Amino acid sequence: MKENHHDVVRKQFSKQAPRFGETGRPLASREYLDWMVTNLDLEPHWRVLDVAAGTGHLGRAIAPHVRRVVAVDITPQMLNAGVSQAEEDGISNIVFAQSLAEQVPHPNDTFDIVVSRFAIHHFEHPNISITEMVRVCRLGGRVAVIDLVMPDDDALAATYNRLERLRDPSHTRALSVRELEGLLQGAGLEIIQTISCDVDVSVDHWLDLTGTSPEIGRAIVEELAQELKGLKATGMRPFLRNNELMFEQTWLIVVGEK
Repeated sequence: MKENHHDVVRKQFSKQAPRFGETGRPLASREYLDWMVTNLDLEPHWRVLDVAAGTGHLGRAIAPHVRRVVAVDITPQMLNAGVSQAEEDGISNIVFAQSLAEQVPHPNDTFDIVVSRFAIHHFEHPNISITEMVRVCRLGGRVAVIDLVMPDDDALAATYNRLERLRDPSHTRALSVRELEGLLQGAGLEIIQTISCDVDVSVDHWLDLTGTSPEIGRAIVEELAQELKGLKATGMRPFLRNNELMFEQTWLIVVGEK
């Protein structure tokens, strides 16, 4: 029997939870979190929902700037790690709860801003999750999606997503800039900001986070190495830095107003 995608996500992120907040990973970088928070234009009285929050990296970074944050995720191990880290950091205005992104247990028009970071490319049906985020956002409030984006070229995008799925089976499909904006517009939002940045990622650290098997890791590295030799492009923009294999991701923030 084919494994349910939600079970695949739980399995993958249960493995990742102990390493998710390790120093040196872009996901936990204070510099990039500050970039995200700054571009959300938060208000002190706001109530915030962080959807598919993982350990609440973004929610915990937002918390000092707002009244209250609710962080929801489907993986208990990620939520437990988030609770522990919030307690260690003395953050008292964030709560963690288990929930599907497709079925958030809150009434309509509850939150001033609803955010989701690096989750869209794990959703089977991202339009359903975005529609749910819009539902619980108040009229005049905002929905912000932060995610990595794939190349615009169809062939490169196909290879890019194939390699991402090899590394992490919970990856469904990274979207393009236009597709992410279209998701928000299709849910009835007016796009008020789109901003991106390029992020350098260590291939070793990237593979280590997901516990990718050595065999699959070698296959991915070989494809990246072939691109460095001028052969088939992968869309991942690999390069060497001090003899370490790296690649470049593009991270996007899209903010829409309800």
